[in-house]
Amino acid sequence: MNLLLPIFFTLLSGLAMSIQPGINSILGKNIESPWLASTISFFVGTVALGIITIALGEIKSASFIVQTIKEQPWWIWTGGFLGAIMVTSSLVFAPKLGATSWLALLLLGQVITSILLEKWGALGFPEKPISIQKMIGLGMLVLSAWLVRKG
Repeated sequence: MNLLLPIFFTLLSGLAMSIQPGINSILGKNIESPWLASTISFFVGTVALGIITIALGEIKSASFIVQTIKEQPWWIWTGGFLGAIMVTSSLVFAPKLGATSWLALLLLGQVITSILLEKWGALGFPEKPISIQKMIGLGMLVLSAWLVRKG
């Protein structure tokens, strides 16, 4: 499998994650509400995804959507809520911590959670043991986050 495209889009996503907190925090300050700024951010994202969905011809029938909603467990719909926490955290706390510190701490939280999700094979991730290499990498991330905060 050619990994060039996934690597490129992952790097592009990292670029976007570094820029988004600054843009959203300025929006939040200008409209004087982090919650409204998060709502606007999600609305713009929803519109963009709607356009992409239409352009790709991936529109589903209303009955398909209703049936899918009925068949899925309740927790499968929490992804948007988790995204709202992340976006609101970025626009409230990134300006206080700084872009680098906020992103280093975010990455640390993501890696800790990912190690645990893989340990238990949760949420569809492949089950992978916690190895010494992962623990060393995690330790290096903790050190990196600490150094970024100190610097």
